[in-house]
Amino acid sequence: MACFRATAIVLAMLLFLSLAPLQWLALRRRWPLRLWLPVAFGRTLAALVRLEVVVDRAPPPQGPRLIAANHVSWLDILVLCSVEPVCFLAKREVDAWPAISTFARLQETVFIDRYRRRTIPAANAAMAQRMLAGRPMLLFPEGTTGDGSALRKFHSSHFAAARDLLATASRIETVCVQPVAIRYSSPAAAWLGDAALLPHLWSLLKGEPIRCDLAFGKPLAYARGESRKAIAGEAALAIAGMLASMARPADMPAQAGTPALDPIAAIP
Repeated sequence: MACFRATAIVLAMLLFLSLAPLQWLALRRRWPLRLWLPVAFGRTLAALVRLEVVVDRAPPPQGPRLIAANHVSWLDILVLCSVEPVCFLAKREVDAWPAISTFARLQETVFIDRYRRRTIPAANAAMAQRMLAGRPMLLFPEGTTGDGSALRKFHSSHFAAARDLLATASRIETVCVQPVAIRYSSPAAAWLGDAALLPHLWSLLKGEPIRCDLAFGKPLAYARGESRKAIAGEAALAIAGMLASMARPADMPAQAGTPALDPIAAIP
């Protein structure tokens, strides 16, 4: 069955690649279709990987929105993409991945060079423009993936995209920063560091189905004069609290001895 699912994933990717010209045109013409083709793609791949997404959320807040989520796996992209038409901030290396880079660009992803801090202002400006255009912008403040048992240090640099938006749009008083917690039913979902993608995908296809619980927290208002470090700390605490409340009793013995959630230890 794993081989069958792998073949189905390849066929699905080819199908959506064939729709790339339509998506490109939809982006140029600002058609609503541009928002929902990526969502359809995310839901299709999630189903083929046998990833069940369970969402706990209120109606999305109005106005510009910056989503901050913990980062466990490349599956996080499918999970968030399957829920709503978000834009992502991704490392520059993704832009060189065959096929994946095409999907990322057609989803209006913003790319950042993690090793060149001077590229941060341009990335933040691009994020602000996406939000001004009505797209929710997704940020993984940890900057890399973890095993899901504890949050890594939150980086606040890209929360400044909200500040940049307010600086260019006098009519807007606040940007909504929404914390989101991602938790998987199996540690097999974790994709750590720079591990190869295809072997991890193959292990998922051979393994058991996985459930992902996705919790949207209470929005935080980022106003003019707010500190990006302060808002990053508030988001981290909110996500840590949601992850703790989402922990299943069966998970506790396996996590004995793991470090406590410490999301705001020296937020830079």
